Amino acid sequence: MLGKLVKRRYQVVQILGAGGLCQTYLAQDTDRPGYPTCFVKHFKAASNHPESVQTLRRLFTREAQALKKLGQYDQVPKLLADFEEDQEFYLVQEFIAGHPLSTELLPNYRWTESQVVQMLQEVLSILKFVHSHGLIHRDIKPSHLIRRQQDSRLVLIDFSSVKLVWTQVVTAQGQTSSTNAIGMPATIGIGTPGYMSAEQGRGRPRPNSDIYALGMVGIQALLGLNPTQLLEDADTGEIIWQDKALVSTALASVLNQMIRYHFNNRYQSATEALQALQPLVANLQPPQQPPVVHRQPSTQQKVQPSVTITEVSQAPPSEQDTISVFQGNRSKPQLGSHTIDASVPTPPNKSGLLINMAMGLASALALMIGSYYYVRPTAPASQVQQYPVSIPLKNTALGNISLANTLAGHTGSVWSIALGSNGQTLVSGSSDKTIKVWNLDTGQLLRTLSRHSDTIRSVTLSSDGQTLVSGSGDKTIKIWNLQTGKLLRTLSGHSGPVWSVALSRDGQTLVSGSEDNTIKIWNLQTGELRHTLFGHSGQVFSVALSPDGQTLVTGGIDKTIKIWNLQTGELRRTLFGHSDSVRFVTISPDGQTLASSSWDKTIKIWNLATGKLLQTLEGHTNRVVGVAFSPDGQTLVSASTDKTIKIWALWTGKLLHNLSGHSDWVLSVAITPSGSTLVSSSKDKSIKIWRK
Repeated sequence: MLGKLVKRRYQVVQILGAGGLCQTYLAQDTDRPGYPTCFVKHFKAASNHPESVQTLRRLFTREAQALKKLGQYDQVPKLLADFEEDQEFYLVQEFIAGHPLSTELLPNYRWTESQVVQMLQEVLSILKFVHSHGLIHRDIKPSHLIRRQQDSRLVLIDFSSVKLVWTQVVTAQGQTSSTNAIGMPATIGIGTPGYMSAEQGRGRPRPNSDIYALGMVGIQALLGLNPTQLLEDADTGEIIWQDKALVSTALASVLNQMIRYHFNNRYQSATEALQALQPLVANLQPPQQPPVVHRQPSTQQKVQPSVTITEVSQAPPSEQDTISVFQGNRSKPQLGSHTIDASVPTPPNKSGLLINMAMGLASALALMIGSYYYVRPTAPASQVQQYPVSIPLKNTALGNISLANTLAGHTGSVWSIALGSNGQTLVSGSSDKTIKVWNLDTGQLLRTLSRHSDTIRSVTLSSDGQTLVSGSGDKTIKIWNLQTGKLLRTLSGHSGPVWSVALSRDGQTLVSGSEDNTIKIWNLQTGELRHTLFGHSGQVFSVALSPDGQTLVTGGIDKTIKIWNLQTGELRRTLFGHSDSVRFVTISPDGQTLASSSWDKTIKIWNLATGKLLQTLEGHTNRVVGVAFSPDGQTLVSASTDKTIKIWALWTGKLLHNLSGHSDWVLSVAITPSGSTLVSSSKDKSIKIWRK
């Protein structure tokens, strides 16, 4: 399909993904000036059987009619075209510039009440409009709300799960009448765990099922917790959440009314919910922008004379330079992310062929809904699918960057760096056998730790900023109090140098990888060894943990990447693709995407849930030894022994910048939680701080 001109107008410039009955593309509208970018969804039957084509046409028509109903509403993507060509079907939609709300809902970061109220008011207004046209969205969640670049307003996207609940017709006498679908037989249960109400899971959604989902998004923002982490009352089915929140009685009352277990006890309409919210809206504080949004770059670019910053030129795909960003798994069915009701009966008089076909189409429907617009893999339970958005290059994280400071203090190669969650603390480990703790803002050296007897190859910090862990060529792991520099514990168990250490976000689990070919899982608080994992046939260079603490990823000299269940130690999958040692692995902040760097000079991007290879980035001229995701997951930074740092637009694979300032191998890179500062370390014994 790449390069194909659909309907002699829409030229496919990028394949986003394929799954089930649906393929998705970015295309250029060649009939409009500047060839603006648009989004194309392509429905294609698995066979030419008439019933298969008929089912496909029905699905296509349902979504197209829903989008047409919403017309030119400003906070829903516009349907630009829908058509059939050779018994295949196409939807063309506008391309939204912005970022998903999911990038603002960081684990353990709590929004203020004002932020939550403002978000609820805006989305309820959208739902009021959608419901007024007889539609239920059925998949309200953070990744389906895009904060538009131009005005920071929220846009509701992805109507692949939409359900028509009533229709309005004009009678021969000129009067209108409505037909209500509520009370009719159940349909397939579609939704996302954590946001899906009980009745929706049974295939009987109502308009206030969307209100339930939005209420769960509000609670997620208040708590900094994924809805799947919350418990239910065993007797009533109500969600237990207030004990974890600092929330006013007024807002808690509104949220509780939105998420009642039984739909009869909830607000019956978005209008009713808006009215209940109105007193809180009147008391809104000036809005604060949540974290992980795209900050405006500085107007001046400071460039040190010895530093070369190269911005890679690229032809604009539309009226302005953009890079495409994609969130969510839209390629393969994620059985844990969408619930399909398998109890829908099949008429007994159907032939075996048609029964099998119906089952196949039902599976394909589930696949299409769960994989629509694929580019990124599934997050734990909550973050599944997303609409593609684009960010102007000038506003992209690290889009304008210059060297701000160089830290000198180590007398040997600086092998590893780690940044504190406060964005102010920098830790470095070196072949001079020391660990140094710095103030990132001022560059001041705060303390030097020197209890290892060999190179420190890896350092990491706990999410609360209290604990530092280091792994060394002396075969030990040391645990330190970061604030005092006191050595708390030394872990001995590896029979070879320790190349990598990682901590779970809850601060309970420590993982280490070693030249002895093993991975060890420790209790950080007690120092107890829980598991030793065997699987790599050579030294283990890198370990990484998913944000939810369920998945461990390792890479090694045997050219493989292994994905493990952290809790049980079970090997889930081995990924092959690199032609030389895998030097570094890292997982995106949303837990959906895996990046690996290799001595084969490439970086590979993988779907963590499925193991599918999504992208290979090529450009370095020597070994790639480090990679880091920006906090919004849109940008990737790589470090290489070719002495350069490269900044990539992750989902287009385009090289945005070359940073050339180090005089020897670049060994490690890290990005601050704000996404505005990049730190690199090198064999040249220095640490460089780059800022927007």
